[in-house]
Amino acid sequence: MNKPPIELAQMGLDVNSFSYSDSKSWRGACPSCGGHRRFVVFTNNTWPLWNGFCDVCGTTIKAWEKVKVQYDPHKAAAIQAEQERDLLASAETRRAKLAEFTTHELWTELHERMTQDHINWWEDQGIPQSVQNELRIGYTPEKAYYDKDKVLQRSPAYTIPWFGYNYKFNTMQYRLINDSDRRYIFENGLGGGQFYYMTEPAETIKDKVIICEGAKKAIVTKFWLVPDDSYTVIAASSNNTFGAALEATKNCGLRYVIFDPGSSLWEKRAIDTNRKTTHAIRLPAKIDDMWRDYDLDRRQFTSIMTNAI
Repeated sequence: MNKPPIELAQMGLDVNSFSYSDSKSWRGACPSCGGHRRFVVFTNNTWPLWNGFCDVCGTTIKAWEKVKVQYDPHKAAAIQAEQERDLLASAETRRAKLAEFTTHELWTELHERMTQDHINWWEDQGIPQSVQNELRIGYTPEKAYYDKDKVLQRSPAYTIPWFGYNYKFNTMQYRLINDSDRRYIFENGLGGGQFYYMTEPAETIKDKVIICEGAKKAIVTKFWLVPDDSYTVIAASSNNTFGAALEATKNCGLRYVIFDPGSSLWEKRAIDTNRKTTHAIRLPAKIDDMWRDYDLDRRQFTSIMTNAI
């Protein structure tokens, strides 16, 4: 079995998360936005002339800039030029994929595929049919994807288009039905970590904001728990991808962040972006589970907000 090279640690990467990809590269977690195999490191040159980038958030790392070792600057420049070409190709792939979705308004087609059973499932999760219609939530009978062992899998999936302001389509998220280990994935080539999800795409971001870890949690929070309409509720895709949401709300007067339990490190990093305006709401379970299974209501949530850290 191929063991990942220990030099990856000198690049600031988690060696244990990396696995063999091909004869010239390794794949693993991105140091900025996490994931499983989204960060690729090219190791086909003499160390430290290794470089890598994230398929999702675009983070780049050049090993020769991380370590103090003699190297050929001309070769390093050639490698950097090659990486820039790869990034441009990745950006072009995204543009083509985005055009495929927006030109045909695929989210509308997926929304219209939902049967009453699918509508009922979403309602059981706390999302009424009227909200499903507004947010274009949908369904596909088959979504192909690669699991963590690089094996091609297929699963029915619920679809959540990630809209920005004025319904600007950014990416498509899938809630897999058959995979219990990996429930949520994003459309390959469109990424997820660099975007935030808006529960009210027709509205601009208000001065008071709540940021949840996950789109479904944000929808439940917006429509069942917030005290009044003066709050905007948005979502990040995971605990380590709050960056886009925090950047978009950096000038807001009041921000609440709601992480899933066990995310204290990422919670602290979020608060540190602006300790005057940012508060953390800590719950013993995920917020949508608190609403569904433990009867968390608007009055209780408002009380919790007043005691936020």
